[in-house]
This record gives sequence, structure tokens and C-alpha cells, in this order.
Amino acid sequence: MLNSSKIGAVVFIFGAVAAIPAARAYTIETHFTAKCHEKLTAQALRNARAALEIPATPPATDDERALIDDLQFAPDDDMKDLAGATLLVGVRDNDLKGNSQDDLTVLSSIHGDPGNQREHCLRGPDDKEPGGSAAAVASCHTFIRARILEALDGLDGTGRPDLAKRTFLALHLSFRGRVDASLPTYYVRIGQAMHAVQDSFTHTYRTPDGMKITVVLNWLDSVNGSLVESVDGPAHATKLDVCDDPDDLRKTRRTLATDASTALLVATMGPRKTRDERMASVDQLLQTYLDYSPGCTFANAWCQAPEAQYRDEKNLFGCGSMAVGDGSGAMAGWSSIALLAFFGRERRRRRGVFGAGGFVIAVLAMGAGSALAGSDAGKEPASTPAPTATSTTTITPAKAATGTALAIPATITITTTTTTPLEPNTHAAPAPTIVAVEEPGPRDPSQTAWGAYLGSSGSIDKAAVAVQLGARFKVSRHWTFGLDGEWNPWITLNGYRFGSGVVNLYGTTILRFPLAYENFNLRATANFGASYLLMNLYGAPSGSLGIYAGVSPAGLEWKLSRTLILIVNPLSIALPVPQMRGVPLSYPQYRFNIGFEIQKG
Repeated sequence: MLNSSKIGAVVFIFGAVAAIPAARAYTIETHFTAKCHEKLTAQALRNARAALEIPATPPATDDERALIDDLQFAPDDDMKDLAGATLLVGVRDNDLKGNSQDDLTVLSSIHGDPGNQREHCLRGPDDKEPGGSAAAVASCHTFIRARILEALDGLDGTGRPDLAKRTFLALHLSFRGRVDASLPTYYVRIGQAMHAVQDSFTHTYRTPDGMKITVVLNWLDSVNGSLVESVDGPAHATKLDVCDDPDDLRKTRRTLATDASTALLVATMGPRKTRDERMASVDQLLQTYLDYSPGCTFANAWCQAPEAQYRDEKNLFGCGSMAVGDGSGAMAGWSSIALLAFFGRERRRRRGVFGAGGFVIAVLAMGAGSALAGSDAGKEPASTPAPTATSTTTITPAKAATGTALAIPATITITTTTTTPLEPNTHAAPAPTIVAVEEPGPRDPSQTAWGAYLGSSGSIDKAAVAVQLGARFKVSRHWTFGLDGEWNPWITLNGYRFGSGVVNLYGTTILRFPLAYENFNLRATANFGASYLLMNLYGAPSGSLGIYAGVSPAGLEWKLSRTLILIVNPLSIALPVPQMRGVPLSYPQYRFNIGFEIQKG
């Protein structure tokens, strides 16, 4: 059970997580954030395709189509070809690095990595004033140029992206999990460069026309709470990250980010250019959109930057005092009594019941009891006292040991008072009757019996449902065996897609613990068998066959009648592994299971 301090700690942690802004500029598409990077990138690719008259991408293979369909986000319909999907995956990679977008613990460490700041055009740990903004801009340029040079290796002889030139990229898929996907090199690397270009419009203060960078913002020191603005520069501003054009400044930034992304694709994919000519175009683009304009410092309020209006609040949590109600004194009194009782118990354990510590605790407890009872003094009794009978017993203790700290009287008198009701209490609960509950199945529990099972399960962590149907053979009071089949559809909450999942066929072993005088029994269940994949996934085609294992360590079976049992397994672990070759495909589930078992009586 959680005590109050643990509950307070949990509330504080959840409050802190909710209050800390995301370590991104334009956000990527998740359950909780808008698809800013995806929207800008898709529009830039549309613009570039129209300007360069790029032919349609060849149809994806079955494996590539399985990958696109299993992405953790939903590309626009015209971005579901291999080129468009890979460009979006490349843009998202700066934030994810092959991890699930739902793994907040890992993502926070990625965003807080000092070596990753240049991928978002943010200040690194050494980019201090004076000169910190200039150094951060130069570092961002270096990252962008390096990724573009790698992207150019993915072009063919005519200067168009060659889809056959591939790069392995770690990627987390909704159903398949983490894979090393083989994707077109050009679109992977140009997407990573494009992410930094887009971030430069939200992680910086700029000239009034938005074309030049004047100040680079700081994420690392701001999130660590150690930022000194005169040295570290202004803090990252979450409100600059929005992409739904809430005002003219942010609309201009979003428009310029789209234009710069389009220019990057045109500069690198344009036909009839040498490698050097393409890089010269890239350098011209950086000079146009990501050039540094000096002169803005802490002393002049960063040239009175209008972006300062979007600063995050400095204090994540407010401080306040809790009002103390009229019951505070009583609560304090009970706390004191509990504390005294604890220490008294420890001393009694060490020195014996009649030790001095026990005597002191007894006196204090009596005093506390008198004080609490005093609040009822003077009140009328609720009813007329019942007749009483009194008896007295005298005890002469053994002679005390020499040196005993406390004097023990020669005799001890104990008075016992017995209260006899005037009439029987008709409202009292009847005395319990202990009757054995009949077990379902044969009247002779040692006999064997056939049965059937129908159940369903649900899993949240790896979202899935399952429907089970099976046969049962009870061989003794404690052991039952069975054969089960289930359909186990898989569900992804990223895009809310429903996959046909797997069919599992397995043997079942049940160890029962009958409770003769209860309406329920305890049981433990184990399963083992085969798993058959019903859908195409990346690297795991439909029809793949593997193994299935499951366990329900603590279940209950309610005895509804002599032939019907309600089965509840509050925690079951199911592990279908339908793909065993190459990189195995597994889909572990933590299930809640409920079902009915019929036994021949």
C-alpha cells in the first residue's frame, strides 16, 4: 500500500513530466504532438517534385509496403510511396534515433545529449557568450553539410535519387518493433539534414524579415535549471514550436522553413549538376536562410527580440501553504500516540512486558485515552445501562528478583465486570455456518471428466485482443489438461490500426488448488504451442510459423454451478513468436483474461 509520502512523490513526478516542455522544435507526429515536421517536409517534397518534374516512384515491394503500413505515424496519401515515406522517416530520426515515439525515458536522454544539439540548431555545452551563437550556427552548418554529402552518394548518374542505393537505419515500427530497415540513402540523409534546417527557424532569434539568425537558443542549461542568460544565451521557447500559424511571426517562420526545405531538395536533386555544383547551391542556401548576423547581445536585450514574448515560464511549480483545519490538533495527537506506541513496542520487545519502557508507554497511552475520552464528558448515555455482574480475583505474584527497578505489590486484585443484555439482540449477525461447497464436475472429485472452455483476453502494453476456444480433460482434483486455439488480433494506437495478428494453437496445463469451504478455487495455468502470422510485416511475411508460450500464475475459478465455472486470470503473459528466421518477430502481451469452463457433472 502507498503511504502519503509515496503518493505525494508520484504526484510530483507526474506533475514534473507534464510541466517539462518537449526537447524538440517543430514537433513530430505523436499521440500528444502535432505533425509539424511531417507537414513541412511533405509540402516541400510536393513543391520539389512539381518544380523538377520528378517521375513517380516505382511501386513498393511487399516488404517495403509492409514497412510503410507499419510506421508509427500516418503519412499523407501522396507520401505513402517509398521515397516520400523514407524522407519523413529521415526527418523524424533526429528526434527518435530508432526508438519508439512512446518511449519517453529514452527520448529524454536523446534530447538531452550534448552531442545531439547541433542536429536541432541549438547551443552545445561549449557555446557560451560572447560568440556562442556564432559557434552554434557554425556547428549546425557542419552537421547539415555532412548529411547532404552523404545524401549525394544516393544519386544516380543523372542526378536523380537512386532507390537501389540503400542505407540501414534503425527504426521502430508499430507492430514489428525495432528493425534495421534498408532504405534509399538519399532520402534518409537529406531528411536528417532537413530536420536541422527546419529547427533553425524555431530555435533561434532572427532579423525582422526572418532571414538571418541573430541568437541561438539554449535547451541543455534551461532544462537543467542552470541557465545564466548572459553567458548561456536565451532559453528554449516552447511556444515558438507551434506550426498552426497563431500569429504573423510564427506564420512567417513556418513559411520560411517550408521554402528552405524545398530549396534544399531542388539544390540537391536538380539535373545536370556536378557534385561540387550541388554543394555550392547548398552553401548559397545556408547563406540565405541560416546565416549569422552579429550584434545582438544580452546587454542590448538581444536587439529587443520580439521572440522574447514566447519565453517559457521560469518556475515550473508554485509554492503554497496548506490550510490547517480544526482537526489538525487531533491528527497531531494521533500521530504522537502512534509514534510513542512504536517506540514502546520496540522497548517491550527488548526488555519485556513489565520493563520501565512498557510502563511509561502504558501511562502515556492511558493519558491520551483519557484526553480523547474527555471530549465526550457530560454527554447523556445513549441508552440505559444493562445489568452488570462483578467478580474479584486476587493474585499473589512470586517474589521479585533482587535489584528490580519497580516495586511490585504483594497482591494484585483484578475486577471483572460482565454485562448481560436485558433482551436478545435481534440485529446481531447470526453465527457462521461452515458448509462445504460442492466442486463442479463429477460428484466423486477423483473421477476424470471432459469439459470445454470459452474465453477472451485483452492487452494494453502491446495492444491486442484474443478469443479462445478449447477442450478440457480433468484427470484429478488438482490437474487438468487441454487443447486451445485462439485468434489474437493486434492493435496499434499509433494511427489506431487493427491488424489481423496471429492464430495460436497450444496445449494447456492447469494446476488447481481446491478450497472446499469457499465459492472459488485457485489455479495456475501454462500454455505452449504454435503461432501462425496472418498479416505481412517488414521481414515477416504472412504465413510465417513459430512458437507460442503463455502463463497465468495466479487465477481464480468461481463455482457458479455443478457444471459451470467462471475463470478470471488478472495477469497472464502471452508470447507469440510467429517469425523464427532471421530477426525473430515477437509480440509479448500482458493480458487480463476472463472465460467460462464447462465440466460434465
